[in-house]
Amino acid sequence: MIGSWPVAYNGSMASPEQVAHLLRRTGFGIRPGRIRALADTDIHDLIDERLADEGWSLSVEETNERNFDDVQWDLLPREWTNRILSPEAGLHERMVWFWHNHFTTNRHETNHRLMWRQHQRVRRNALGNLRDFALEMITDGAMLHFLDGDGSRGDAPNENFSREFMELFMLGRNGGYTEDDVRAGARILSGWYTDWETGEVGFDPERHYDRPVRFLGTRRRWNLESYVDAVLDQPACAPHIVGRVHDYLTSVPLSDDLRSSLANTLRSNDWEIRPVISQILHHQDFTNAQGRRTRQPIEWTAGAAAAFDLSEVDTKGFDFWQMYQTGQVPFEPPNVAGWKDDERWSSASQVMARGNSILHWELSDQVIDSLEPDPLLVLEHCGITDPSDSTLNALEQAIAVQTEYDRGLELLLTMTLLSPEFSTL
Repeated sequence: MIGSWPVAYNGSMASPEQVAHLLRRTGFGIRPGRIRALADTDIHDLIDERLADEGWSLSVEETNERNFDDVQWDLLPREWTNRILSPEAGLHERMVWFWHNHFTTNRHETNHRLMWRQHQRVRRNALGNLRDFALEMITDGAMLHFLDGDGSRGDAPNENFSREFMELFMLGRNGGYTEDDVRAGARILSGWYTDWETGEVGFDPERHYDRPVRFLGTRRRWNLESYVDAVLDQPACAPHIVGRVHDYLTSVPLSDDLRSSLANTLRSNDWEIRPVISQILHHQDFTNAQGRRTRQPIEWTAGAAAAFDLSEVDTKGFDFWQMYQTGQVPFEPPNVAGWKDDERWSSASQVMARGNSILHWELSDQVIDSLEPDPLLVLEHCGITDPSDSTLNALEQAIAVQTEYDRGLELLLTMTLLSPEFSTL
């Protein structure tokens, strides 16, 4: 435990560790002082407060007025990164990132206008209704183009979109569908096209297969609503979706009993997403998840930027191009399966890229004036409430050799941000 926390914790009163964990998993960067400010709150009330986050705009009206043919090529990832870095970013922003990595699209396979419109769909639905979300995504221009649904003809449909919609997005690889279902689904989804210039999505009945097909065990004429409902009705759908959400928020193995319970929550709430997240955050799995997952680059960058009091890119030495060194840039997932949680995020090259980024950053005057070069205070400043002896000893030895006059504060911050405690969620 660091410092003198203001209250004695018992019952459901949030401990500093619980507060830090909740803020890390339901937001991005923890601003200094936030843990102390919330540490005398009932943990369940604090979770409910996080769940109430309705999100906030990404300058929608302003950006929609721009001529997307003339904007700089990295406008969208820069703007979204700034929202992620903002102190306002909470659970909604967290789930926008989750769904971006679920309904995956790479901006290099489409254009600014289509990618921006897809992003607005994701923002609208991130904590909303899965059925509505799925309906919007199957006629999304960027998605149609990315997965070859754009211009697919019923007499010879492209099967890629149909396959990925079931395999990756909605049912999982062992979701109970067949190759015949993939072929039938491709015919149901045929006829849609995207106007590259205007970004508008249209439907050409002459290109659509408008005859009965057998899909997921039922033969009939299909429309988009009946197609989505058939997918949602599959036994594998709800367990697949809640499994993905649970893994994102907890990173601990999901028991069969809890998967079944979460799936029932999703179905019984008419496919509303927020009740599932509520059940996960209030469950012991979430409490047990502290330090179980390595921070991905966007998570680490937002957390480190908060410690340096940086709230947007291209200021105080924070060059947006540094994000490319880490291997994770918004709107640029590696493939349709998105970014995976694996050993790459804890590799030596990843640590070196992160350290190289910090070397270029400048501390704000607020941090310099308010933070002493004391290991315990620096750890608390970075949201670490329970450091290991080895980390604390390393910091104490470092500041004993390199004093404040030799930028000892920057040294302590850099070491803390590269420590095992900060590198995990």
